Amino acid sequence: MAKVGEGDERWIVSERQDGANVHGWHWQEKDCLAWAKERYGELLGGKVVCEDEGGLSVKLTKLTKCSGEAFVNIRKGKMIPSYELELRFGWEGTVKDGNGNVIASASGAVHLPYVAEENSDEDPEVKVSVSKEDAAGGRLKEVMLSKGRKVVYVAVAQWVKEMAAGGPGGKDAAPKAAVTAATAGSKPDSVKATVTEAVKPAAPLRSWEIDRRKVTFKSRFYCRAEDIYEALTDARRMMGYTMAPAESAPTQGGAFMMFGGSVTGTYEELAPPNKIVQQWRFSSWEEGVSSKVVITIEEKEPGDTHVRLEQTGLPEADKFGNEDVYDNTQRGWKENVFGRIRSVFGYGI
Repeated sequence: MAKVGEGDERWIVSERQDGANVHGWHWQEKDCLAWAKERYGELLGGKVVCEDEGGLSVKLTKLTKCSGEAFVNIRKGKMIPSYELELRFGWEGTVKDGNGNVIASASGAVHLPYVAEENSDEDPEVKVSVSKEDAAGGRLKEVMLSKGRKVVYVAVAQWVKEMAAGGPGGKDAAPKAAVTAATAGSKPDSVKATVTEAVKPAAPLRSWEIDRRKVTFKSRFYCRAEDIYEALTDARRMMGYTMAPAESAPTQGGAFMMFGGSVTGTYEELAPPNKIVQQWRFSSWEEGVSSKVVITIEEKEPGDTHVRLEQTGLPEADKFGNEDVYDNTQRGWKENVFGRIRSVFGYGI
């Protein structure tokens, strides 16, 4: 048997000095907001909706707002897009007489208040406004509503498809932070003489090493903020949508249990109806291992409630050695908690 450090170098697994995340195995997070602004500007900026149809011409002008978040997460080669955007575009149009002379004009705005991955298979809400509500403005606004919405739907569908494929650069583009000036162009050192040195991680930790134990989730509900808060803290409501035993003492330091004991924890902070902070764990995790869950609930308009969840401190594997903790946790929040709240209580939007 070869001595330590004397084996065939092709079979020695060591920390890559170039920071490369081979085959997307480790957690990566790629910020796509700047690209989203640029891409939506390309897809819709200056797009013609109609030209001289019955004397009416309408086109979109420039992107005036693209705010929110847009990320592509990559884990074990799997693409996980995450985005929640608000978009605004301008539009303008003209009315011509039978001789081709412009006799009136109008302009306005196109507002997409919520473009999110949870609704990626649906057409987004599109609101159209006009600067001046006169006869010409009304006619041109109707064109934007009837024809312009379809143009917007096609563009959004294209952008969603590109996000699912990895966003800017596609699935093979690594985050810029993955290669630093310190590592660019460097070559691996000689094989270390001890096992300890061979497996010691490089410092500082790269972004995917820090973020791979974090779950984020965003959703939007047609209900009051109090409804979501109670669904997440009231034991009777918890049993209603989980169809399993649940207990909850919604006070600071109080305990909770869901899914018949599969999920347990305590409340660290409660600010009804806008914030819930928990220590949270699966029963399949090692004893003493817990994660932190922060849920913020914001009712932006009456009946329009936005929920954001961030969960940190997940273990790499459970006590049985299963490495699907992240996938199970993310899927559980999406399908077994918020998905069921939406369907059971009728809070869909």
